[in-house]
Amino acid sequence: MIKLIATDLDGTLINDHGKINEKIFDLIEYLTEKKIIFAAASGRFYSQLSENFEKVNSDMLFIAHNGALIKYHKSGKVLYSNCILKEDIKTVVNFKRELGEELFLASDTTAYIANPSEHMLAIFNHVSVPAAVVKSFEEVKCPIYRMTYYVKDGVKPAILEYLKSNLNDNLEFVVSGSNWIDITNKGVSKGNAIKMLQEKFNISEKNTMVFGDYYNDLTMFKAAHYSYAMENAPEDVKKHANFIAESNNNNGVYNIINNYAASL
Repeated sequence: MIKLIATDLDGTLINDHGKINEKIFDLIEYLTEKKIIFAAASGRFYSQLSENFEKVNSDMLFIAHNGALIKYHKSGKVLYSNCILKEDIKTVVNFKRELGEELFLASDTTAYIANPSEHMLAIFNHVSVPAAVVKSFEEVKCPIYRMTYYVKDGVKPAILEYLKSNLNDNLEFVVSGSNWIDITNKGVSKGNAIKMLQEKFNISEKNTMVFGDYYNDLTMFKAAHYSYAMENAPEDVKKHANFIAESNNNNGVYNIINNYAASL
């Protein structure tokens, strides 16, 4: 029996128009009644996830910032938190001068940006994330879970090689979108977040189902027997999953879970 279900959002549960099929909300309530834990696992902010699932009344789980923060939806109880050291933030901020790309620091609710372009501000406005413009990143005093580069012309191998060579040993990065690179503390991943939940609630890989479409979802695939890559995922992402779900535009996540729920 499945006891834990986790899904990515962008490109997975969310369609290309930025919408979630609202039928999933009632399904989450049903899963909760059946004692099945449902988690949204994303690089998104906790505040975004809370807004995405505001119509869900049950206390589902949010795995935010690619696993740096695990927090309940309704109660706000934190199960896990992994903040980046100030010294490491300074190092990555210095990379910005070398790379020439836009960088923001992510707290649980806010994106902190220094000298942002209008395009960058428009992105945050579109996804409903509060953006705080600062003169210097040294002004930011709150806990930071993730540092993200926005690469306007698309992530290139040269940028990845630069980060591999220069990033502090206690940090790591993942390509979370065609224009996005997320940097977190080493060991932070969606997969490790899934493993923490499995350990806490005594759930095995065989009783875990996950859905994803991109490279930051690969660690989740390793933590679950029922690992589903979306039909719209890159081919080299699909090969790491045990199963393929219909695309995000064809309600792939909902269809798989609903079929399983019908058998309960």
